[in-house]
Amino acid sequence: MAMWGYGYNMMGWGWLVGAAFVVLIVVAVIVVVRLVPGRAHHAEAAPPSPVGTRTPRQVLDERYARGDIATEEYLERVKHLGSA
Repeated sequence: MAMWGYGYNMMGWGWLVGAAFVVLIVVAVIVVVRLVPGRAHHAEAAPPSPVGTRTPRQVLDERYARGDIATEEYLERVKHLGSA
């Protein structure tokens, strides 16, 4: 029995409606995934301190603790900070 254009064909526009429906579903999934709370986007690092809250000595101590600078350089800079 013919459906007189109201079936899957819809007079040639059925593919457009189907494509729009698929795009709508994909966009909805993306929006839901982005709005889900508690997702970790990347490894959590320590939150950055506000500018000016750490002293130069604290920064130097942190760099030494991370191993960014050698003991000799650390001691030299501590000495320099002490005289400043």
